[in-house]
Amino acid sequence: MAIILANKIKKPGDGITTELPEDWDFNSFYYAGFGMFSAGLSVGLTNIASGVSVGIAGSSCAIADAQDASLFVKILIVEIFASALGIFGIIVGIIESNACNFPIGAAE
Repeated sequence: MAIILANKIKKPGDGITTELPEDWDFNSFYYAGFGMFSAGLSVGLTNIASGVSVGIAGSSCAIADAQDASLFVKILIVEIFASALGIFGIIVGIIESNACNFPIGAAE
């Protein structure tokens, strides 16, 4: 998420001051801030859920593989589905952060 946030905030070019202009739109900047917060929160929570599900599925996979070795490939597929939750969370976070527009002078 830090890479995405660093790409959203741009440094001002030459001749641009960092003073607040008269038509400063606070609502859109609050929207951008909360949008980035919700993107980070969704990525974090889905990665926690992915880690918990991989841990639960991994422990049951180890027990089932110890009892019957022919179940290994079937259980490995369940393990892959559990770890895919984290990738879905990152994709949702990227989609959420695309709607955020920060001011140009915020980097200074």
